[in-house]
Amino acid sequence: MRHTLSISIILASMLALTFITVDAQQGQGGGSGDRDQQMDRDYDRDMDRDRDYDRDMDQDRDYDRDMDQDRDYDRDMDQDQDRDYDRDMDQDRDRDQLMTHDGDQDQDRDRIQDRDRLHVTDPASLRDEDIYGSALMSEDELNQYRNQLMNKETVQAREQYQAQHEEMMQERAQKQGKDLVPPGQGPIYGGELMTVQERNQYREQLRHMNSDEEREKFQARHREQMNVRAKALELDIEEAE
Repeated sequence: MRHTLSISIILASMLALTFITVDAQQGQGGGSGDRDQQMDRDYDRDMDRDRDYDRDMDQDRDYDRDMDQDRDYDRDMDQDQDRDYDRDMDQDRDRDQLMTHDGDQDQDRDRIQDRDRLHVTDPASLRDEDIYGSALMSEDELNQYRNQLMNKETVQAREQYQAQHEEMMQERAQKQGKDLVPPGQGPIYGGELMTVQERNQYREQLRHMNSDEEREKFQARHREQMNVRAKALELDIEEAE
């Protein structure tokens, strides 16, 4: 009886040990499956993070490229504007130089004509436009002027007669409110913004200047004054031809 009980106990112990071993193996197998699933999830998460990082990097590169393009466009626009400004400035300088050159030629012609009037050998050959104040004189007065000048025997007498004639023409222009244009002089810069008296005064001042430098400074000051006046009146100045 005792022998049979011992065998039963041994068999029960072996059976229990078998169950424990099987359970342990099953437990180990389940843990390995959970770890695999966790590793897969971690891998997928890393891949998503890498894709997000790459997308952010692409967006940053696109932004930098757009910024570079905008900077290049702005730089090109600034350079174009600078070139346009420089070209306009060059054109203005060229126009001013041309006008100054033309003004110098007018003044040279003026001086030559003044000299010729004083030393003309044949006063009868004087053209109407070579006589000071001719626009304010009648045909008879022009012919009388030539005859009187021709009858003067010396240069001094001719100069005195011409000085008297010029003074008389200035008084006539003032009384009649008309322009008195000396021979050889043309339009005045900003003349349309000046009174008759101002234009006549300008012409006389310019006429009696002896050096090109003096005339250039005088004309430059006059241009500045006319530009200021035109701006105040909100008007455009017609360029003198």
